[in-house]
Amino acid sequence: MAELTGTPGKIELNFRSGKGIEEFEQKFALTNSEAAAFLRGLAGEIEGGGEVSVQYGSINISINPVPPVKVEVEYEKDELEIEIKLKAKKEEEKEEKEEKEEKEEKEEKEKSDPESAEK
Repeated sequence: MAELTGTPGKIELNFRSGKGIEEFEQKFALTNSEAAAFLRGLAGEIEGGGEVSVQYGSINISINPVPPVKVEVEYEKDELEIEIKLKAKKEEEKEEKEEKEEKEEKEEKEKSDPESAEK
């Protein structure tokens, strides 16, 4: 989990009944060491595959991203802006993957124990 420990700033939140949080944006002011620790945590999450989580206090936002990771670099008037975008898997893709994995597990089990397939 990539943990933010800096000073929180402006927050924007869009919530829809029945769907939960649709949009969340929060700005943070971090020291150099806080920023480096956060980026190391984020890098570890991305490199590990699977779910990527960002936490500040009791707020935890997680997604299961699909490649590619998009990085946007912008330089303007002595300010360097680096934006990292992770896109979440769609629910249908998750369900299809889970169904495929279950089917493969069942087939492997049947191959290793043919008697159980006959019952």
